Amino acid sequence: MNIEPLKQLGLSEGEISVYLANLKIGLTTAGPLIKESGLQSSAVYHILDSLIEKGLVSFEIKNNIKYFHAVSPERLLDLVEQRKESLEKNKLEIESLIPSLLSTQNKIKKPNQETLIFEGWKGVLSAFKEAYSQLKPGTEIYAYTITKEFGGADVKQVQWLINKIRELRTNMNKKLKDKIKMKIIAENDSLIGKDQAKTSLTEVKFIENPQTSPAVINIYGDVTIIALWLKNPIAFYVNSKEVSTSFKNNFNLIWKNAR
Repeated sequence: MNIEPLKQLGLSEGEISVYLANLKIGLTTAGPLIKESGLQSSAVYHILDSLIEKGLVSFEIKNNIKYFHAVSPERLLDLVEQRKESLEKNKLEIESLIPSLLSTQNKIKKPNQETLIFEGWKGVLSAFKEAYSQLKPGTEIYAYTITKEFGGADVKQVQWLINKIRELRTNMNKKLKDKIKMKIIAENDSLIGKDQAKTSLTEVKFIENPQTSPAVINIYGDVTIIALWLKNPIAFYVNSKEVSTSFKNNFNLIWKNAR
């Protein structure tokens, strides 16, 4: 069973083990739960208290012996709703903090060249979000070269990330009169390249037999993101006009010969 969704609800592995054991056994004392979960008795009693507090386990007392009963799994949906409400409240609190945080950030003078490293899929997505926050209306952005193969990265994960980045541009363009356009160079028969060609305000050209590399160069105004599509992806974020101009010149040379 995939227990990851249960972890996303905020349940610990111990809580999940005890809850599933109680579901399987039914009304029972702590002993069978200790045996089924393989956890220490002191831990199981603590976990049962936590599950009772969360409404996932109920109990009754017979002849001074406590019996535990796992409530219907449908109760998990209530936890989802509670988590959504908590996240929404947290979102409003964060939104109220952003002006003061931005004010604090703006007091710090940024260097002429800024280089940052982002790791992991969500980290790389944050790099692109940061790049989009620097864009001016009407800017044309560039990406090259999208190859058919990646350096160990899961293609589905790459596609997920590209879809998220595409959403950033789509949402930004909804608010802009001068739209953000994009040019992409991809390897022939690249599925991601073909998919990107269907995106509005996007022009894709293809080349044959590019040098296989896990790196894709992305140019967003003065910002260059060198994304390495590895199993654990890395993005090098460089805020430098000189660097972005150099990569853009290289892009234009390849673009002239692409089809």
